[in-house]
Amino acid sequence: MMSAPGLASVASVASCFDTFRQKRYHQGVLGKKNDRSADGRPYSMRKWTRWYVELRGPVLIFWNLLDPQLSAYLEDITAIVDGRVQSGSAEFERTVTHIKNIVLKPNFINITDAACSIVGKLKKRDSVWTLHSSGANRFYMQAVDDRAMNEWVRALRLACFEAAKLYEYYSAALVNERHPAVLAGPRAPAYQVQVRFSGTNDWAPCEMAISAGPARVTFVSQADRTQLAVLSSPRHGYAIYPDSLDSVDAAVIAKLEGDCDVDASLHPKIEDADDELPVATSRTHGSYALVIFQSPTEMAAALAETAACARLYRMPAAFAPDMVPDRERLYLQAADIADKSIEIMEPVTARRMLDNIAAERCPRLDLLPDHAGGYSTSGSTVRTDSTAAAPTPV
Repeated sequence: MMSAPGLASVASVASCFDTFRQKRYHQGVLGKKNDRSADGRPYSMRKWTRWYVELRGPVLIFWNLLDPQLSAYLEDITAIVDGRVQSGSAEFERTVTHIKNIVLKPNFINITDAACSIVGKLKKRDSVWTLHSSGANRFYMQAVDDRAMNEWVRALRLACFEAAKLYEYYSAALVNERHPAVLAGPRAPAYQVQVRFSGTNDWAPCEMAISAGPARVTFVSQADRTQLAVLSSPRHGYAIYPDSLDSVDAAVIAKLEGDCDVDASLHPKIEDADDELPVATSRTHGSYALVIFQSPTEMAAALAETAACARLYRMPAAFAPDMVPDRERLYLQAADIADKSIEIMEPVTARRMLDNIAAERCPRLDLLPDHAGGYSTSGSTVRTDSTAAAPTPV
């Protein structure tokens, strides 16, 4: 199999990540309780606190509304906390500007691997939802009302979805541009890796074996050869884009999503006694494996082999994404999913729904063999021989 020309270049895809980092998915006031840390232990300070919060790209940014320097704006802040001032209004934005100008060191939570779900009522508090961002951690969030609660969960799920779609878009560009030889095969079915699973906190040295019929990825301990996990029915597999374009050639972290059955010994011991919700499930923590490879080439080969075995990304005919993001809006806007009940779905169902909606709104990348030894992409023929004119990056 030859690599597929006509795909976006790695440099072109990098600009999409710049757009993603600046995209504001939601904003508003939240109550937050730090319930449990990534290692399963309760936080020492578990009181509810009030914050102004923005979800921008892969990061939740928190400005503390209890900062004593905000006392001069207490009346204005109370108005947005109580919901008397509408989010997005001139008065709201004016108050937010004051908050940002005074609280110069906000807190951050990366939500790239996060899972969130609606709780509703928690003891005496309404409009509560949970966020798990790493390991066994858990944060409780309280929105101003149920409508805002639903909007926050939809926004988080949309941001995570767009991050994953961009990683898939990037992976196709990376493999075709930097590692085309892995598509021609043969590829190794096993790799020595470090892996961390959803709901766990530590990296484990493993042998990762990829097999077909049915497709699955097995992780065996390097130390004692015991089976640590099986990821069956792989649904997505992609390289993680590093912090900058300059780091692409050294990046070796990938993520595999599927039905991940992890040995219970790997999960942190949950030490709190105030646990009213199930812990370490696919609903609360997702179902994935983060994998560190020994080289970029091995990572590309493993992604291609996984895709071939699971028939993902048009493999084995080509390694290509199924849709192309818009340069300004990416894949979806909040209005596109406002009435789709994304917030109450199981994670896998929500992801499938977002994929279907995006497929209706985004350009499709059609790669079909033509009679000239090339591929037809988006209605035009892109030649695979060296004399073909270079296509304009998507």
